[in-house]
Amino acid sequence: MIVQKNRHLEAATAILGNKRQAKALLHTLEPRAGDSYQFVVMNRGQIDLALLLVHNAGETTTCLVTPPKMDGEIERTSKLIRTAIEPLRVGSIKLAQTLMEVDQPLLANAYEDAGFTKLAILTYMERSKSVKLDDVPSGKVTFVSMLERTDELLQTTLLESYIGSLDCPKIHGLRHIKDIVEGHRNQGAYDAQLWTIAELGGVPVGVLLLSPIPEATCMELSYLGVIPSARGKGVGDALMHLAIEQTSENGLSRIVLAVDSANSPAGALYQRWKFRATRQRLSMIQKLY
Repeated sequence: MIVQKNRHLEAATAILGNKRQAKALLHTLEPRAGDSYQFVVMNRGQIDLALLLVHNAGETTTCLVTPPKMDGEIERTSKLIRTAIEPLRVGSIKLAQTLMEVDQPLLANAYEDAGFTKLAILTYMERSKSVKLDDVPSGKVTFVSMLERTDELLQTTLLESYIGSLDCPKIHGLRHIKDIVEGHRNQGAYDAQLWTIAELGGVPVGVLLLSPIPEATCMELSYLGVIPSARGKGVGDALMHLAIEQTSENGLSRIVLAVDSANSPAGALYQRWKFRATRQRLSMIQKLY
């Protein structure tokens, strides 16, 4: 059953455990269209178990549910997830996703019982602008923003950069590249000047997608990828240097990102650039078509 707006605070409190966090969650949802999210419960009585569905650009839905506290609650939680997800299969949503702390095995079991699979353990990292930025010669790498390039070129370069990538490989091919780009574009504040294609000899070889988050005084590095033939040629380092420069130029105090913990080449790149890990979370997904 979909929860009416006058009970959203009660539902959000059931999910997060306290009213302060619930009010903060509802505040983040306020700018959204009313049909872009919904709270779901199993009955009309007191709400002690609720699920939030947030429908995102790029044909994805993010799920947030009241975590079970004991084994006996897993089945009930799983049933709510399945009940809420099932109607989405006949619409445009292609992928359901969720994030949780790595020390929530009961919650992970509930999602698994509802048909979700583990995608990756994500390591969240950040770098303060106070860390000294060393000069890195970019060699023959040149940069062009999306003010000068087309979505078609971006899509082609992105797809090529996924080949052999260790960054959440289980998700590759589950969504159309246009939906992936749209999802990135609606993450944070889109600025075409902060979406960059790296070129070697005029040939596109890498992509950097940055999203400023002014309210958190940070820049989010949404994606950095290099095509197979250009790996090991300094393109990643050149893009990393550019990302840090653009973060500073936009008056933001730090740059943040999330990386698949199994992606050792990317992890090594970020550590080389003095990023530090701040937390880890488990990502789970379910294909809805």
